[in-house]
Amino acid sequence: MSQSTPTYLHQIREITEESSLSFLVSAVLLPLSVVGATVLIDDPLLLLYAHIVSGTVWFGMAIVFPAALILYLGTASPERAKAFTQRVIPKVVVFMLVISFTTVLSGSLLAEQFGLLHADNPWMLRVFVLGWLLWLFGLLVSNRMHLTVYFEGQAPSPDPSRLKSIEKRILLVGTFETAVMLGIIFLVLNPGFRFWSLL
Repeated sequence: MSQSTPTYLHQIREITEESSLSFLVSAVLLPLSVVGATVLIDDPLLLLYAHIVSGTVWFGMAIVFPAALILYLGTASPERAKAFTQRVIPKVVVFMLVISFTTVLSGSLLAEQFGLLHADNPWMLRVFVLGWLLWLFGLLVSNRMHLTVYFEGQAPSPDPSRLKSIEKRILLVGTFETAVMLGIIFLVLNPGFRFWSLL
């Protein structure tokens, strides 16, 4: 029988406290500092590059990590699976929260700089809303599932059936997030909205 899972806020606080200072600086402060610097120097091209790079990383992680997590945990021994979740999942959760926030924030700042957040530009409004909704979805759903796997796996007697159920949901959620990201990319590349033509 597994122990009760800590509340989500407690989970976030615990994995943050367990993370090393060097990891927090590189995974949290660095991406946000880059966005802040591009805004301060008022360079939309650099802000666009920051948006593209962070978005590419977010998109890749959303595709790769759920599949890799399920494949590895499904084949590894209990001891190796526990060591993997303990070492990897907390870092991935923190990094994904920050890199997704960086992507949406930089995109929103770009739209704001070019005056695109208004009713006359429905493409940008759709991208803006979808981006922030997707970030909230990751915060409240997908990352929460990853943390549940982590804390369940660290319990003295993990529940295998619960872990299997969560892993299947993680794959479904990852597929959904990928589909939404592809939808956002389609909106940005739509002939009715050529963002880079404004640079």
